[in-house]
This record gives sequence, C-alpha cells and structure tokens, in this order.
Amino acid sequence: MKIGGSLFILLTLAACKSIQEPVELISFDGTQIEQFSGQLVKFKASFHIQNKLWVPVKMKPGSFELFVDQQKIGNLYLDSSIKIRGHRESELTVPMRMIPEPGFITTVYKAAKKPIANVKISGFPKAGVLFIYKTFPISKEAQIEPAQFIPFIPTF
Repeated sequence: MKIGGSLFILLTLAACKSIQEPVELISFDGTQIEQFSGQLVKFKASFHIQNKLWVPVKMKPGSFELFVDQQKIGNLYLDSSIKIRGHRESELTVPMRMIPEPGFITTVYKAAKKPIANVKISGFPKAGVLFIYKTFPISKEAQIEPAQFIPFIPTF
C-alpha cells in the first residue's frame, strides 16, 4: 500500500510538473457581454480546450492584466474555478469581469480602427490536478483582426 500510494503521489506530481503543455486552447468562440460601464465590464467568454492529461485539471480564481498594443487596458478577473475534464476536448463558458483602466475606450477604439491589433494577457494563475496546485506565469500575445471582435465600430 505504501508503494502504491507513493507511486500515485509521484505520478500526480509528474503530471502537475508541466500543466501548461498538456492543456491546449483550440479555439476562442467569442464573448457575451452582460454589463458594460466605465468601471466594470462583465462578460462570458467561450472556449474549446483540450486536456491531454488523463486526470482533470482545475484552475482556481485569479487575476490577469490585459494589454492592447502595449497599453494596459485593465485587470481581468476569473471569479470562479474552472474544471477541464481529463483526456478530451471541452467547451467552456467562463464568467469574467474586467476593471478597466482610465482611457481604455480610447485605446480600444484606436486599435479597432487598425487592420491588426496586438493583444497580450499576463498573470499568475493557480492550477493543478487532484489536490496539488501550482502557480505558474502566463504571458500570451496574439495578433487579432479587430473587425472580427468589434464588427460595427463607427468611424468618424
């Protein structure tokens, strides 16, 4: 029993060693805005994610910084835990909120008028398997076409 328990803990730690690689974002399916004001933006984001591990991965609530064209537009908060089922593709709808920086609308508007905008998200989420959690840094950058996300921006 002690050998089996030790082997189980060792395998769990090995699986936890590198959670970033086995969990892959397949697609971003859009957002649904629930509340939009100068002080708070609440929305639900939809994703398709694949977990290549045989065990479920759980991410605890946390916060991230959001940048557009190297300018911080706000802090993004995940207020509830996310559970990604083991060894399969999952569709997630995640409730989030953003506390915008002053002048974020101007920054987003300028980016929306460009053909390509640089978007960056960074933070230190806490994720793990079973009862073992690890904090790791995330810094993802992508180039997006703003017209896909904001199709009806008025031009003056």
